[in-house]
Amino acid sequence: MDIGRAYRVTVGAVRLRQLEYFVAICESGSFSAAANELLVAQPSLSQQVRALEGELGAELLERGRQGVALTAAGRVFLPKARAVLAAVDEARKSVTDLVGGFVGELHVLTVRSVASGVLPAGIVRWHDEYPATVLRLHDYSHRRDLEAAMRAGQGDLAIGPRPRDWDGPVETLGFESLVVAGRGPYDTPRASVAELGAAKWVHFESEQGMSEVLEWAARSLGFTPRVVARVGQVAAALRLAVEGIGYTIIPANAVPHGWSQHVRPLEPTLYREMTAYGRGPMVQLARRFVDLLTSVELPLVTPEELPSDALVC
Repeated sequence: MDIGRAYRVTVGAVRLRQLEYFVAICESGSFSAAANELLVAQPSLSQQVRALEGELGAELLERGRQGVALTAAGRVFLPKARAVLAAVDEARKSVTDLVGGFVGELHVLTVRSVASGVLPAGIVRWHDEYPATVLRLHDYSHRRDLEAAMRAGQGDLAIGPRPRDWDGPVETLGFESLVVAGRGPYDTPRASVAELGAAKWVHFESEQGMSEVLEWAARSLGFTPRVVARVGQVAAALRLAVEGIGYTIIPANAVPHGWSQHVRPLEPTLYREMTAYGRGPMVQLARRFVDLLTSVELPLVTPEELPSDALVC
């Protein structure tokens, strides 16, 4: 018997049914028992097995009053038929799991401060609940680069500041608190506009997204920062500020444990909106990730918790 040909008979729904019927007969011991189990008429069952034997060019079963017995060809063919059916079941399950959002790769685009300051708790929960998935996190220095990558289709989902002129769906995740950092401790619990205007500043290079945030804060509060240094990383700006070089503005979630004496909120308080967005309807994995982010405790405040006098970037 040509075993290669035996595998080729699995192509098509009817031929798969032939294999299912054959295996059911072997496992139940008779045509009548298999017909009852499969809820099909016995003549139809017999016809399908005959067709299978015809394609193989060999009898698979010996029919008798006491039931059926495997022929030599049947004994060779049975484990192969079971393997094919198992492979088909596994393939179906893989597709079902993928469509259902339980397996596969999820490409999430974000900005660097969000990757390190906002998402870790959500990613930990994600891998606890969806261990068969691979989450690929792509981070960018500026929200402009993030938006360009998302427009180009480089990810399934973007997590970051609210995009500008965006046609696709956008969902608010919460609001990130912005704080001013310097060499603490301070005499006042909040930084006033007069104090900010008199201070020296550690600014950011233009390709770093926080440069846009600091400029927005200065315009909104009505002061002009006197820049004495520019850096490309939030961590570097914080370190220079703590060393007394000048003030800087950073997300509160970027402040390391034990450094709280070096930062304080501004007056009025400043926040940056964090969103999840895409080019069109989200794939199932992306939808599940966004739903999970809204259910875990992230370092964001909700719209209900946002102070009435807050300024939002």
